[in-house]
This record gives sequence, structure tokens and C-alpha cells, in this order.
Amino acid sequence: MKRDAEHPCSFYADDSVLASTVATFLAPAFAARQALIAIGTPEHLAAIEERLRSGGHDIDGARASGQYASMDAEWALEQLTAHGMPTPERFNSVLGPHITRAAHEYGSIRAFGEIVSLLWRDGRRQAALRLEELWNEALGYHPLALVCGYNVRSFKDAADAQGVIGIINSHTNVIVPQPA
Repeated sequence: MKRDAEHPCSFYADDSVLASTVATFLAPAFAARQALIAIGTPEHLAAIEERLRSGGHDIDGARASGQYASMDAEWALEQLTAHGMPTPERFNSVLGPHITRAAHEYGSIRAFGEIVSLLWRDGRRQAALRLEELWNEALGYHPLALVCGYNVRSFKDAADAQGVIGIINSHTNVIVPQPA
């Protein structure tokens, strides 16, 4: 991972808190003329975009200009995995072109992803941690800041509690969300 790479995670129980946390993380990209990439559920993407709009950011103009791209997390999850695990080849073919284009056109990228939360929700802990590794590899090659959101309702047992250590170790820091 590049020294200046940023890869925090945020644990949330309330969807409005996630939307607020992610919008706060992405918002600086508008003033800095950075690209924005958001990979989430349609409901979360809509809430994040509404938060950005209410903060005075032209999300529709950013989408039209190519500064902002969004992707359905469930779709991306299916594209990234082979035999239940994300692979470098699929990561590079599905997300790589978006990351490369955005970095080329805008210099750097601020992004949000919740595919890892979907994997964890489905009990696919190793796949979630593998995807975190792939993101960290991408952070080593691209000017990218990425926040990952994990729904705490997905953590159900002692194995999940142990897994939190792996999640935290895969990130540069943990964002403590503020109530929406």
C-alpha cells in the first residue's frame, strides 16, 4: 500500500449513519476535482447521493462528466468471485478499468465499497478478507482512498468477533461514525 493511501473502515448499525459517514468521506473529492467511485446497494447509493446533494454537491453533473461512477454491490460481487472467492484476475477486469480511467482523468480517486459487508453477511469471511487484500494491492498501484462499510448486524458469533481483528488489520484506521 502506498504510504499516502487511505483505507479506513466503518462499522455501522444504522443505514443513515453509513450514508452520512460515506458522504463525509467522499465529499472532499468535489473540491479537489478527484474521481468518485461508489459500490453499494441501490438503497445505500441513493442515500449517499442524497447526502452529497444536500451538502451542495452536484452528483448528477459529476456522473454526467465521468467524475462519479456507481456500481451495484451485489452485481459486482457476482463478477468478482470464482468458486466463491474474489480473484485478482476478476478484480482487475471488473474494477481495474474504472480505477485506471478515473485515476488517468482525475489524478486520484475517493471511493466507497460495501461488497465486503455483503460477503461477511453471507458468512463468507475468508472471501471478504481476500477482497480487502485485493483492494490493498490496488491501493499500492493507484492514487486511491477507499472507505469500506461493515454492517455490525452481520457479526453473529465468536468467529465473527475474531474476524473483526482481521478486518481492522486490513485497514489504515477505523472511522467512528457520528449519529446522522
